[in-house]
Amino acid sequence: MKFPSFAQLLKSLVVAVVIAVIGFFLFPLLGLDASSGKHFFVMTLAAGVFIGGVIGAIDFTRRPARIEESGEKMTIFVGNLAFKASQDELRDLFTPYGTVHSVRIMKDRATRRPRGFAFVEMDSNQAPRAIKELDGKEFLGRNLRVNEGVERNQKAA
Repeated sequence: MKFPSFAQLLKSLVVAVVIAVIGFFLFPLLGLDASSGKHFFVMTLAAGVFIGGVIGAIDFTRRPARIEESGEKMTIFVGNLAFKASQDELRDLFTPYGTVHSVRIMKDRATRRPRGFAFVEMDSNQAPRAIKELDGKEFLGRNLRVNEGVERNQKAA
């Protein structure tokens, strides 16, 4: 059993009180038995609690439509990359083919200059199309070499 949050309880309480107050004044106007004002207030408060509980349980927030993701990511190797290429430019190049999770342009440890290759992480169901479409494509004056990235420990074996 899932208990309601404080916000849901507060929303239900507000709705219950509003309905009770409206009912308290509305019932006598409709010619219903008004022998005891307290009786009507309790009755409308009970109805308000029920209606408030139902309204409070409904989630009125809109959720954006999501593209189905496999949950798995694939690393793509991008070689023959122009030294002037930035992460944003590389992200913009891959974005039309799917969701880009990360872009890492590899740099020399000593000089901090780009080494001419990068790794792009995408959803595994979208990456093969990006690899196929971008391999050999000219980007910033150089023909890219794009293929599936291989982890270091797999490469050595």
